[in-house]
Amino acid sequence: MHHIPIEGIPSRNPVLPGSGIAGLVYRRRACFLTVLLIPAAVIVFLLSVASGRYAIPLGEIFSVIAGRGEGISRRISAIVLNVRIPRGAAALLAGMGLSASGAAYQSLFRNPMASPDILGAAAGASFGAALGILINQGNAAIQFLAFVGGIAAVGLTCLINGIVNRRQPGLIMLLLSGMAVGGLFTALVSVVKYFADPDNQLPALTFWLMGGLAGVEGGQVRTAGIIIVLCLLIMHFKRWTLNLLSFEDDESQSMGVSLRREQGIVIILSTLLCSASISLCGPVGWVGLLVPHTARMLAGSNNRDMFPLAVLLGGIYMMIMDDIARNAAMVEIPLGILTALIGAPFFIVLLFRGNYFKE
Repeated sequence: MHHIPIEGIPSRNPVLPGSGIAGLVYRRRACFLTVLLIPAAVIVFLLSVASGRYAIPLGEIFSVIAGRGEGISRRISAIVLNVRIPRGAAALLAGMGLSASGAAYQSLFRNPMASPDILGAAAGASFGAALGILINQGNAAIQFLAFVGGIAAVGLTCLINGIVNRRQPGLIMLLLSGMAVGGLFTALVSVVKYFADPDNQLPALTFWLMGGLAGVEGGQVRTAGIIIVLCLLIMHFKRWTLNLLSFEDDESQSMGVSLRREQGIVIILSTLLCSASISLCGPVGWVGLLVPHTARMLAGSNNRDMFPLAVLLGGIYMMIMDDIARNAAMVEIPLGILTALIGAPFFIVLLFRGNYFKE
């Protein structure tokens, strides 16, 4: 399998921490941080539910959740159960899904620049949602079309790769196919925007494409949540596969790995995670690229330790970003703008470090 240079930055094979002192330090740090981040995620979630234009005390939130809200107004109960809990859960799930997908693709492609949209899932999901808005569908239908669009885009990418590169399927052709399919669906989104009603449909479409969790409903969260949680569980138990896929083909096969099958499983799981997450929050960038980097700097390249940390960091990061989006200004800031404003400077810091991207 080949190295994949992207945007002039050379790829590098992840070096798994060994059994020596460095590996032990990484593992202990990863275990400590993972245990620490589990209650941290719960605390951030509760603070997300409590914060907003109308602050709600934690005691009232616990009473509403426990069903003992006799002395609490129906308005407060409705805000907690129908607005803030679904929104907080959506942020948590979407952040976890995007981070897991990004971590998996970075191991699969052996490249720190790989992100969840590398095979066209984000562009396909955007086209599906744009189509739903154009034909005046409700939130549930838009979410479904976004999910199907993401899967269809990656399916088309794999189909093109299989046709073009039948003799010896490789990740370079898969990457190039993903770039072509992503460009195609991006152009289709522009076509939909051109024909959209400028008074109603175009503003709704533009806002969705900037990313955000405004208006997310409990049913949407449950549907996407089932997919995300199941895929995360499967991916968690296949972390060893991500480690083996990080090596060259010959090395992976010598360890008894069915390379094509395992690559296919990782692509399917990552596509489902990415599509389900985008169907909730829109095409929010940088999360699936930078959160795995952060986890890798803290826990090393071994997915056994790094993957759970990346998942937790992604969920917490997305909840914090959504809290800022809701509360930082009089009007809600699109989530995609915030993640880019924070993600781009952080990436520049990584570039200045230099040695992080060296072979």
